[in-house]
Amino acid sequence: MRRALLVVPALLALLGLLAACAGAPRPFARPSLTVSVQPDDLRFTLAGPDLPAGEPVEASLFGPAGETVTRGRTQAGQVTLRVPFVRAGVTPFEVRVGPHRFAGQVRREPGEPVSPLTLKVGGRAVRVTQPRPPALVLHPTDRHGNVTRLPVTVRMERPDGVTLRRVVPVGHLTAWVFLPPGRVTGLMSVTAVTGGAAGESGEVDLLPGPLSQLRPEGGQQGAGSSGGVARWSELRDRLGNRVVENEAAVLTGQEDGWNVQVPLTPVAGEAAVGWPGAESPEAEELPFGER
Repeated sequence: MRRALLVVPALLALLGLLAACAGAPRPFARPSLTVSVQPDDLRFTLAGPDLPAGEPVEASLFGPAGETVTRGRTQAGQVTLRVPFVRAGVTPFEVRVGPHRFAGQVRREPGEPVSPLTLKVGGRAVRVTQPRPPALVLHPTDRHGNVTRLPVTVRMERPDGVTLRRVVPVGHLTAWVFLPPGRVTGLMSVTAVTGGAAGESGEVDLLPGPLSQLRPEGGQQGAGSSGGVARWSELRDRLGNRVVENEAAVLTGQEDGWNVQVPLTPVAGEAAVGWPGAESPEAEELPFGER
């Protein structure tokens, strides 16, 4: 009886060991891994004659926005996981199946640029006399929003009849260039093309600069005597363009050691002001804070 009591626990322990061995996964040889970049996803394929069916498999991508995990189960001899990841650049990855681990990097190049290209111009209206011209900024992208690397051809048509073209490279995810406005006022149009993608047409109003030239009617002596009304014509900027209507300007001069300043409003390139007859009259833009 005592011997039987000793045999029963031994049999139970043996049965438990056999059950554990039966439930443990069978070790298998390391399969091969193939990574392919497709237009709309990444595909990780594991293959090997010893790869069992029903084995859990996991692919992880480590992108700028965090980790992307895709899971599945093997079929006998092969399995392919499709990961919907379309971001361009180099992305680290990790694949696990059974006791085996694979790690590496996958590179996706941006696709062809798509229309329309969105033109971002630094100003809808600029003065032809300002020291820095407006800038054109572009982010040419493929259908997934990746910035492409093809150079951009920019074309400008200015109101002076000049057409300018320039090939602009894409650097740091941006293509940009300054747009020289020339010396003549009017409407300047800008277009851009890269690959098979065309851009919208951008427009910039080229405005005259501030008032800096004027001519007294009747000569300098006819500019008006003390208390009289002086008339002026040919109100222009420093490049000779007629200033805009109702430009905020002033006429300055000196009288008996005093600085004289009289508001001046151009209308059709002319102006009439009550001028005290001060010497050396000059026109200038009214400071913004005094308008």
